[in-house]
Amino acid sequence: MGLDALQWAKDAVKLGAGEICVNSIDADGTKAGYELNITELIASNVEVPVVASGGAGTPEHIVDLFKNTQAEAALVASMVHYGTYTCESIKQSMNEAGIATRIQWKL
Repeated sequence: MGLDALQWAKDAVKLGAGEICVNSIDADGTKAGYELNITELIASNVEVPVVASGGAGTPEHIVDLFKNTQAEAALVASMVHYGTYTCESIKQSMNEAGIATRIQWKL
């Protein structure tokens, strides 16, 4: 059908979207890493935050995402839902790679 992801993202922003969640259906669930090309294409061409989704399997995938794209956030569902990693261990890997993370608030 000739659908263009970048144009869709731009149109969504024009209609008032406050952020764009980019999910590559080809990468989703693979745990082989995010689709960096389309994420960077969209993130570098819209004026709202871009959230990467689909494909994260290791903390290194998250590091690759933030080092190689302008994405501002990442979904890590399978990594934490199945107990493979904790949020703390993911943040530690990111911090070791020089990527700042939010402070964990403790009640």
